[in-house]
Amino acid sequence: MLSAPHLNYFASQVQEKKSQLRIERSKFFPEFSLGYVRQKIAPLNGLNSWMVGVSFPILFFPQRSRSKQAKVSLQIAQWEADQNRVQLNNKVEELYCRVRQQQESLDYYAKAALKEADALQESALMKFKESEINITEFVQSLNASRDIRRNYIETVYAYNVSVLEIELYTE
Repeated sequence: MLSAPHLNYFASQVQEKKSQLRIERSKFFPEFSLGYVRQKIAPLNGLNSWMVGVSFPILFFPQRSRSKQAKVSLQIAQWEADQNRVQLNNKVEELYCRVRQQQESLDYYAKAALKEADALQESALMKFKESEINITEFVQSLNASRDIRRNYIETVYAYNVSVLEIELYTE
């Protein structure tokens, strides 16, 4: 299941555009305003006043245009939110596939490759002690063993990163 914070973020973007559309549509109606002003101009005090205002829209063409623009923006936001959900879902599916693949690699290392690296290292050490191989062949064998272990550690790291990403994008 996809994470609620991500889905809520996508929904909030759509909600913002809906609110903007409602604001633009509300401007077709008269607006009322009420205000209070308290001034102090030396030497006069107590210059208080109330203001009441009413405004009526006379031309509707500009407002109709802004309303249509807000409606188009809302539709675009809905499409983007849907697209973002699809992309997030695809990302999670891709991460699950990557984790399965990395788990198979880890199983291979645990069952065969690490044992092979140990055997290679022991064999090289014994052959070097008995002078069957020279120093360059010994170093090459140790490097091969080390490379296997390094690849194993890199695979563990990549697996952990993928699992953390899955936790980030899911609940």
